[in-house]
Amino acid sequence: MLFTSLHFVVFFLVVLALNQPLRRWPVAQKLMLLAASYYFYGQWEWHYLLLIWFSTIVDYAIGLRLPVARHPRRLIALSVVVNLGFLAIFKYANWLIDTINGTAGALGSAFHVTPIDVLLPVGISFYTFQSLSYTIDVYRRELPPRRNLLDYALAVAFFPQLEAGPIVRAKEFFHELDGSQRIDAGDVQRALVLIALGYVKKLVFADNLALIADPVFDDPSAHGFWDTLLAVYAFAFQIYCDFSGYTDIATGCALLLGIRFPLNFNHPYVAESLQEFWRRWHITLSRWLRDYLYIALGGSRRGSLRTYANLMITMLLGGLWHGASWNFVIWGGIHGLYLSFERAVLFRLPWWNGSNRAARSLRILVTFHLVCFAWIFFRAHTFQQSRAILANLAHPSLDGFSSGDHLGIALLVLALFTAQFLGAYGKLKERLARSPGPLFACAVALAALGVIWFTPAATIPFIYFQF
Repeated sequence: MLFTSLHFVVFFLVVLALNQPLRRWPVAQKLMLLAASYYFYGQWEWHYLLLIWFSTIVDYAIGLRLPVARHPRRLIALSVVVNLGFLAIFKYANWLIDTINGTAGALGSAFHVTPIDVLLPVGISFYTFQSLSYTIDVYRRELPPRRNLLDYALAVAFFPQLEAGPIVRAKEFFHELDGSQRIDAGDVQRALVLIALGYVKKLVFADNLALIADPVFDDPSAHGFWDTLLAVYAFAFQIYCDFSGYTDIATGCALLLGIRFPLNFNHPYVAESLQEFWRRWHITLSRWLRDYLYIALGGSRRGSLRTYANLMITMLLGGLWHGASWNFVIWGGIHGLYLSFERAVLFRLPWWNGSNRAARSLRILVTFHLVCFAWIFFRAHTFQQSRAILANLAHPSLDGFSSGDHLGIALLVLALFTAQFLGAYGKLKERLARSPGPLFACAVALAALGVIWFTPAATIPFIYFQF
């Protein structure tokens, strides 16, 4: 059930209508939300509800035993094996099998492993990390075990976060669940603005940018330099509008139900370094990788070489988390190299770290283009497609530069990039955020404008009015 489907809209309106009167009876309210979450998840494949139930029961039981266990490391190892084991089987097994078969074929061997017939469960990467964060926090004594199974089951399966995040940790969710869950008129307006802007991001901007990027990435050999360059820029903003749009919808829906989600995107393309980029892009994943992987590996406490190795391992696994493909591994490796190079070289150069406007603008432009370069491997289906894209970019040509289509795309990308600056540094946004009523009107107007007349000019106020 996609957020952009009519099915979801009707489903959410029913849940919202039931949630309000049930606030007087917290247990009934939680049961309703849990049933709705399982219904939401089951719309893809009912059989996979067994997976989320099994993970929930196992981690709930482990959480209860951890504080009194004689060997708590064995229990936390069991949680890791169960959660990552399911993830490995359903998400990575066939990729590993294909890699083995491909390697055997390249070596001239007739060895062949038959792929397993499984369908990737929707949201498994997200709820796996959420469930793991609970057992690890209990193991570290940063969170007391949750004795109410209903509360824990809802933390794992709460439907707004289930499809595409954000990754809401158990302690964050429990904090909201244990609060009053009351929302005022300002919260309602902010939620409606987030939902409206989320739909504009996804349906108006991301889907239109995909029409530009998809043909080039699917068949690079049929396109030239300018098509390819604009497709790379288009994809950079397509994935931002798509992913952050879904996050906005999820955050708005959760807020209407009384649950506040953490910030997940904060104008990432105005970052002045790759380190800052990861503090602005998919923030909940970045925090998870930092707190449960990078720090667990030793972080930056064991010398420079170990720090660079930890960064590389973290980013390689972060890339693999996004999908079962060597291109995702390469994408993660590129970011690992970026982060290591920044620490080893760039952060030590006085001229690079200047505080004047020119130095800051240079850092933003360089960081943005480094991110765009890495996106090539993220978006391309195969390494061969990535090479073809890079080959197109390596042969600049003025052919087609005067094309009206190219001009419109270039203006759109420029408007989106400009809007990132306005959204991050604009003063008007701060004043409007205190009284979000005008934002909702703006979002509705932009949605209508986007449907009727998709223009680059509509992009600037769209991102500018985000908060």
